[in-house]
Amino acid sequence: ARPRARMAEGGLRRRNVAAADDGGSKAQRAFEKLKSFDVYSKVHDDYLQKSQTGGAVSLVTVMILAFLFWAELVEFASAEVDHSFSVDTSFTRRLPVSMNITLTSLRCDMVSVDTVDSKGESQLNVRGSMGRENLDRSGRVVPERVPKPGECLPCLDGASEEHACCNSCSELKDAYVAKNLSYADVLESSEQCGAAVGCRIVGSIMVSKCSGNVHIALGESRLKGRALVHRFNVQDITQNLINTSHIIHSISFGEPVPGVVSPLDGTVKIVKHGAYMFHYHIKLVPTEFTDRYGVRVETNQYSFTDVARNVHVRNGEMNGLPGIFIVYDIYPFLMKSTEKVKPWSYIFTSSCALIGGVFSVASLVEMFASRAIGQLFGCKPGISL
Repeated sequence: ARPRARMAEGGLRRRNVAAADDGGSKAQRAFEKLKSFDVYSKVHDDYLQKSQTGGAVSLVTVMILAFLFWAELVEFASAEVDHSFSVDTSFTRRLPVSMNITLTSLRCDMVSVDTVDSKGESQLNVRGSMGRENLDRSGRVVPERVPKPGECLPCLDGASEEHACCNSCSELKDAYVAKNLSYADVLESSEQCGAAVGCRIVGSIMVSKCSGNVHIALGESRLKGRALVHRFNVQDITQNLINTSHIIHSISFGEPVPGVVSPLDGTVKIVKHGAYMFHYHIKLVPTEFTDRYGVRVETNQYSFTDVARNVHVRNGEMNGLPGIFIVYDIYPFLMKSTEKVKPWSYIFTSSCALIGGVFSVASLVEMFASRAIGQLFGCKPGISL
């Protein structure tokens, strides 16, 4: 009975081993067949040859590859801007005009900031959102003088029953204007006006979205019927006391947008003699900018031409008004600029192309360099010197 049991057990063990061997042979055959699809040939380490030339080429290759990969990352992070055009239907909206202009030789109380548009709407002597700062000859801000309680400063040659006290520069100017006297030279030496000789106008103003102009002109502005007139002393012009030299630090129509350049920024006009009238004719292109995050900003791009002429007084009449006139016209179409980001597949495909191309070129360089060194030094390619 015992030998049978051993044979039975032995027989069972032999049958199980045969089944395991059969399964293993099938797996091995499958892996052997998989080798036939291998297109990357393998070389044993014993057959590899290394040289200083190959090492140098490898180091240069790694540095070039790192630089190109960084450039591709920068390109991937940047967004492309897609442009399209359509008819603008938003003419019922308001147009913000922001400016920063310095008048180097005119005080703030000598000029007026006004707007006029083709709809007939006018804004006179704009203040509030349009700030003004008096400047001295060095360009520093001169604080406005605040009169003390009960103080009464003289009106000098402008004194009259109506103007007995002139505690501010504007009151002194009004007193001189009431008597038809020139006040330009008095303003520089009077206690009320201090050392102010120039004016900086900074701020923004909302206008109708139609053709119009914003001007900084000499004198006090008033509406006479439907016409806008400026009141000032003509003798100031005949005596060459008015100088409209100016610096346009910045001017924009709408919200600031990265990459949108304002051509008038940094414009400097210097008048050496005479009273000039400056015209800046601006063509506005409404622009709607949408960034990569979907934030939409409305602004206006523009181009401009400028004209300047000396205002002459002949027979008591003038052929213009000294000042700065920003005349704008709006095109009836809308330019849409939309940022588009690159997909993630861009960086993967470009990286693969970089790696493959760089290493292919590097292998050719290494091969030619090794052959050249071998011919020069009489050694076989791939052998260290």
